[in-house]
Amino acid sequence: MRMWSALPLAVLMAVLVFGVTPVSTAEEATVAVSSHPSGAKIYVNGYFKGRSPTTVTVTSATSNPHPYTVTLMLPGFKTWRMGVDLAAGQHKALYAALERLPAPLQGRTVCIDPGHPSETSAGTSGPSGVTENHMNWVIALQLQSELEAAGATVVMTKSAEDEMVTNRRRAEIANEAGADIMIRLHCDAAPSRGFSIYYPDRQGTKYGVTGPSRSVIEASQAAAGPFYEGMRSVLSGSVPGRGVHGDSATYIGSKQGALTGSIFSRVPVLTIEMVVLTNAEDEAFITGESGQRKMVQALKAGLESYFRSL
Repeated sequence: MRMWSALPLAVLMAVLVFGVTPVSTAEEATVAVSSHPSGAKIYVNGYFKGRSPTTVTVTSATSNPHPYTVTLMLPGFKTWRMGVDLAAGQHKALYAALERLPAPLQGRTVCIDPGHPSETSAGTSGPSGVTENHMNWVIALQLQSELEAAGATVVMTKSAEDEMVTNRRRAEIANEAGADIMIRLHCDAAPSRGFSIYYPDRQGTKYGVTGPSRSVIEASQAAAGPFYEGMRSVLSGSVPGRGVHGDSATYIGSKQGALTGSIFSRVPVLTIEMVVLTNAEDEAFITGESGQRKMVQALKAGLESYFRSL
């Protein structure tokens, strides 16, 4: 009789008098979730429960089994889902062998255009005197190394920091390389701080040439959103986002219809204003080593987000 001593009196009487098998009074079910690699976010029916490996508690389980969906998500890997029936008092275990996504930069050709000096200007400068031309070049070199390490072919539009290359020639270099995308790195001068993305939203005319083509406009527009979100995922909390805009919103674009580098481009093209250099806080961010690393990772994430969207 000792094994029954812990049962409530009513349940014990039911067992002794009516021969009823005792029912567990537990209100929760648990699932031990592990994965390879570990560290994946775990969701049960859409609710975040922690990271693998961990034991998940399901408080909504009842005495009757009900279906639940367990989802694991880890950047760089396919989303993993498994249905499992759970009842109160049950304990189950799930193991997920996560499948790595194809490397988004592998085999891609990216043209990096470190803005300035060009026929337009030498660029802006920050409160402490750091120049846009210098910061564009510093970030471009670091980004080149990151992208090449990830399997991409990188084409640069200039070979030295102070090399003067016209905006038309910069676009032609990207065209000749058959680049999958051209990213033009700049730093802004504006009243507020943050990063922003520009794409050709209409055709413009320069030197008697009208461009870019409708297909380039559409491809650039399709690239802008994912690129922006990729950057924002890294820069959140450090550099605010100032949105995605058409070239026509810029000073030169409003006069020509599009930026010169866009007019002559035959590949998708984005202009990235990485920070507002005239803002002291943004200037301090991009001149610091940690800020530069984060900006490079943000640009890389933007490219990965774009290529994954194709």
